[in-house]
Amino acid sequence: MSHIDRLEFKKALYKLRESGSFSNHEIDEIENVFYGSLHESNMSAGISSSELEKGIEYLTRHPENHHLSHDEIKKLEEVLKHYL
Repeated sequence: MSHIDRLEFKKALYKLRESGSFSNHEIDEIENVFYGSLHESNMSAGISSSELEKGIEYLTRHPENHHLSHDEIKKLEEVLKHYL
């Protein structure tokens, strides 16, 4: 099963930050959503496709809990899916 490991996740966040459309605060919010998946122990460490879907769904359904626009969430999903 494919996972996004910590290094790949950092690369993805770097791409988003460098694109100029994501602030440091928004990057922090993204890290918080996926923190648990990235810091699991053993073979389950990393973001699986189902964990990615759940994270994106959370961001989409709870806009009051973060500062990401709908377009930013879509861009995040595209960039992360590249690493799966």
